[in-house]
Amino acid sequence: MFLKRCSFRRFWPVLLVVVSITALAAPVAEQGLAKGPIQISADTLYGKNKPQQQAVYTGNVVMTQGDVVIHADKLTIDAAGGKVRQATAVGSPVTFTMSSAQRHGYGNTLVYKPASGEIVLIGNAHLWQGKNEINGQQVTYFLQNQQTAVTGNPGQRVRSVFYPAAAGRSTSAGKP
Repeated sequence: MFLKRCSFRRFWPVLLVVVSITALAAPVAEQGLAKGPIQISADTLYGKNKPQQQAVYTGNVVMTQGDVVIHADKLTIDAAGGKVRQATAVGSPVTFTMSSAQRHGYGNTLVYKPASGEIVLIGNAHLWQGKNEINGQQVTYFLQNQQTAVTGNPGQRVRSVFYPAAAGRSTSAGKP
């Protein structure tokens, strides 16, 4: 495969273009928990500008924006007009953390939409806040208003486990 033969050093000029594009992706003040530029590291990168702007990172991929950190086997960035429209990560599984919200999760696929501030976990999706957990086929977390939507597999139900708050702690602090 072409990507496996290419080294990171051979594509550093493309990386600079992609990093420049991704740095423009998120309006800093409007991204809720994900603020600032998107930073990506990986073993390999394949980028193209035509017919669409796209970058495909493979091998030990780490994407960071503010306190959102995503780990994946493969990450595809789709951009338009110099702005990231969507980042799609796949892995075994894809994991993410959000330190300021004390959330972490995983799924087979993760779709991140910077403009709307959505993180969508698809396939064996789990989301935790502290000890509290929710899971289903798809978990969508909205960064800006910290809301969650979960759907189950066909014929299966969504599962949640919530632990009571300890005395003196806010009851909303532990819910995903």
